[in-house]
Amino acid sequence: MRSANESAKRIKQVLIVLVVIIVIGTIGFKIIGGENTSVLNALYMTAMTITTVGYADVIGLDRNPLGKLFAIVFMIAGTGTVLYLLTTFAAFMIGGELKKALRRRTMEKRIAKMHDHFIVCGIGMVGLYVVHELVITKVPLIAIDHDEEKMEFLRVHELNVDLLVGDATENEVLWDAMIANAKGLFATTNSDNDNIVIALTAKQMNPSLRVVCRCNDTKNIDKIRRAGADAVVALNYIGGIRMASEMVRPTVTSFIDKMLRDKEAPLRVEEISIPANSPYIGRPVGDIDFKGIGNILVVAARTNDLEWIYNPYPGTIVEKDMSFIILSTRQERDLLQALVSTEVESKS
Repeated sequence: MRSANESAKRIKQVLIVLVVIIVIGTIGFKIIGGENTSVLNALYMTAMTITTVGYADVIGLDRNPLGKLFAIVFMIAGTGTVLYLLTTFAAFMIGGELKKALRRRTMEKRIAKMHDHFIVCGIGMVGLYVVHELVITKVPLIAIDHDEEKMEFLRVHELNVDLLVGDATENEVLWDAMIANAKGLFATTNSDNDNIVIALTAKQMNPSLRVVCRCNDTKNIDKIRRAGADAVVALNYIGGIRMASEMVRPTVTSFIDKMLRDKEAPLRVEEISIPANSPYIGRPVGDIDFKGIGNILVVAARTNDLEWIYNPYPGTIVEKDMSFIILSTRQERDLLQALVSTEVESKS
């Protein structure tokens, strides 16, 4: 949006110059015309001169040589300014800058209302896949990249998301992305140093924010964690694990790929947490109506002391702060989370 801002700035500057010229012209023609010339007539003469209309001389320039010289200079300056303003505005319109500016204003208003959204910093190939996953699972998000062309890059991949153009390492850009109201942030740039700065800045601005960072060099994993990242994804490590899985368990990887690419029924490995006021605390897992919501598969449960229970039996007792790992759609996950979280509110 930089070109749009520059064009708007130029138009504003020319308008200011034009106003100054009109004021000078009005004062000049008032002086030339003398006491018998009203301010309105002087302004009228100014408007006729800079627009080259030339209806009539209403202040008596024929009898004032100096007035004629003033009018000549004023015509050159005023007409030139008006022509420059018109050409700048025409370029602004023809180039689509006005449309871009209006679209940006609409986007900013939409972003200002966002809550519990995710911020994706850096729209390369990694950021693209992160955005794609969030869109498929219908999670609200804002993308940030310093390159305005990444908007077209997202559209080519049929991802209609809001993109803020700017440097995600800068506080102002993160504020514009409503980081104070955000739920999580992805640092996906191809620079570990930038990801470290983004994680550090984001955590300072919103300590409750969950930050997941990309890591290109595994030796920087500890640095990124110390900067505040809650999770670090090393691409080389993940790639190696995936290649090994393709060799020794190809059917499993094929199943995961199919699950992630299915747009009709986007199943995901999701998680829900048991809040302190849940009505299911102290009751068996079998009391939770998983199947009543949808085809939910309970994979595992993690207790509040971080112990894992795989494929929990129906008799497993639900505890406070317990988490369940499930296979479901995003909508089914949200319904299940509401079931275990909000029932107490209806009783109160």
